[in-house]
Amino acid sequence: MTPFQQNAIPYGSKVLITGANGFIASHIIAVLLDLGYTVRGTVRTPTPWLDDYYLEKWGPHRFESVLVPDFQKPNSFDECVQGVSGIIHVAQALPSSPVVQDVDDAVSYTVNGNVKLLEAASTQSSVKRVVFTSSIVAAGYPKGPEFKLDVDSWDECVSQDARSSVDRSAYRECKAQGEFQAWKWVEKNQPAFEFNTVLPWFTLGKVLHPKIGGSTMKYVTGLLQGNTLPFKFLPLPWFVDVVDTARLHAIALFCPTVRSERVFAAASPFVWEEVIQILRKIQPDNQSIPEPPRDERMTVGEVIPVARAAKLLAENFGQLGWTTMETCLEGGIKKDSAK
Repeated sequence: MTPFQQNAIPYGSKVLITGANGFIASHIIAVLLDLGYTVRGTVRTPTPWLDDYYLEKWGPHRFESVLVPDFQKPNSFDECVQGVSGIIHVAQALPSSPVVQDVDDAVSYTVNGNVKLLEAASTQSSVKRVVFTSSIVAAGYPKGPEFKLDVDSWDECVSQDARSSVDRSAYRECKAQGEFQAWKWVEKNQPAFEFNTVLPWFTLGKVLHPKIGGSTMKYVTGLLQGNTLPFKFLPLPWFVDVVDTARLHAIALFCPTVRSERVFAAASPFVWEEVIQILRKIQPDNQSIPEPPRDERMTVGEVIPVARAAKLLAENFGQLGWTTMETCLEGGIKKDSAK
């Protein structure tokens, strides 16, 4: 590891991570603890197992969890932002179906939660950096080959009347508007902290604890039981390893040269046949692994900012290239076959 010596947030500082019991967030916490930071992590319900996990691996006084049950309540973040030098907001609120009735309500729910955190952060002079976890869909999920995404790319829903679309997606619009409106808030209010975002694509890798849901990784582990759902709703994916994604969040937090930047976490395109071949190599006796879709086409396009992200990984962590799909899956799947 060869991180910058002059960090925007010095080692030993306390960092707030929202959604600490999530797939990506748990890896971000692990990276930060390895670097010497201390972490305060928000959870919506008590998770003593999470505190025990970090206590066992990194010792006392390195991690603490705090309850923030509802991002929508007034002053919901006021206490947890006190005394921290940086914030990584991973758990951008995506409402469950009982909470909202339509996409517009869902977007308002997400944006309001994000703004409340930004407002709370702006009241604390100690906060030097705020990083938001966005998604590649905020830049515009490709609908066909030969696409091009760049740092100024945004999904069409942020610039047109999305209500005219017949195929609106709450997830897509929440992620796109959640990030877009956060940048607008920063532009308007000019807080003292630096603001960056990270846009991961299909994130895979090891789930750190059995009680962590696994997010996108669960779609691949589902293939071990024959669940072909991802074949249908993820037709044009790129992948990225969860540790690579976590490291890019850490870099967006501490690297002095990453300022007002959208950092894209996307290693390379893939087809499901490649995934199936790796799964069969890991679990050769597993007869439940399905056949891949026929006549797949790898996504032919360009994500220009990934070159910058790869350079940041090399400069800060001594990492030569993105983690490969095979390494990623071998680290996240047991070698004994599922029966």
